Amino acid sequence: MDAPLSRRPPADPLGRALFGLSRAFALAGGVIVVAMTLMTLVSIAGRALLSMPLQGDYELIQLGTAVAVAAFLPMTQLRGGHVIVDFFTARSPASLRARFDALGALLVGLAGAVLAWRMTVGAIGLQQANDQTTILGFPTWIAVALMVPSFALLGAAGLYTAGLHFARRGGEEA
Repeated sequence: MDAPLSRRPPADPLGRALFGLSRAFALAGGVIVVAMTLMTLVSIAGRALLSMPLQGDYELIQLGTAVAVAAFLPMTQLRGGHVIVDFFTARSPASLRARFDALGALLVGLAGAVLAWRMTVGAIGLQQANDQTTILGFPTWIAVALMVPSFALLGAAGLYTAGLHFARRGGEEA
């Protein structure tokens, strides 16, 4: 078995599928960040040179950042890139650290699933309330709905990595 949480795609079909989908989400998040950067550049240049900034640029940055950050989370989980505070466990046996890693990944998976569910409910509520941004009148439910697949994928990635950590723990104790 490949080392869990490596930069290479996993060997098993489920892992490869999650890795490929997570990579696509991360790339989409990157495209959003580049688009927001270009929009900010245009707005700053317009403000400085023509006294004409882009209207609603702050609103679009706020919504775009939320969508982009959510899109990066599944790949971060699969690569083991989330912050781990191991101050108290650094000198612990590898099997104990693997148990904690499995528990942490399981909690990430559950949190991702709960967030996907609640954001779905929230997006529906925002749509029904006709919630919009102040300047552009952009429907906020769209950005919230765009984050739902990212959190669902984060939930799947968390459960998958919990299984990898659990399998690693089992292999070390044998």
